[in-house]
Amino acid sequence: KSEIAMSVTEKSLAQCPLFQGMSSSERAEFLGLLAEQSFAPGQTIIAEGESLQFLWIVTKGQCQVVKNLSDGGQRELGLFGANDVFGEMSFFCGGPHSATVRAQTDVEVARLPRDKYDLLLRVGSIAAYKLAFNTIAVLTDHLRKTVDWVGKLMQTSGQEPHHEEWQEFRDKLLSGWKF
Repeated sequence: KSEIAMSVTEKSLAQCPLFQGMSSSERAEFLGLLAEQSFAPGQTIIAEGESLQFLWIVTKGQCQVVKNLSDGGQRELGLFGANDVFGEMSFFCGGPHSATVRAQTDVEVARLPRDKYDLLLRVGSIAAYKLAFNTIAVLTDHLRKTVDWVGKLMQTSGQEPHHEEWQEFRDKLLSGWKF
């Protein structure tokens, strides 16, 4: 991984869901806070279990999201491409990453450190609040897709779900919710 010259612009940020509904000047507030990095195919961007408080925006390329399995293997959960974001759970709530994200192609990302975001909050930046609201929309979309996937899995399983696996799922993803 390496730092690269800043190529993210206010106009390119407008394409990312995190910056929807922001004015040009609001998006510009983030430009000086972002750091860009590049990753070669196969390089890990974030590792499951690490705890980095960055919000990551894919600006170029494709990333693979994988989850470690109890048998030592990994399972692909999905792919991220240009303008997709990840790391939002650790960014806002701290704690370890729930999956590994690695470059599948040459990848460029822009990352926003939590401490720099907090500076915007301290000065009352409306842009910081809009970014948080937009992140809620992204997380809601992820949750909706997860719930749909679990529902389909339960319908097509043909077997009694493994109690331990569903318990682990509830413990990790839905803690605090009542069933």
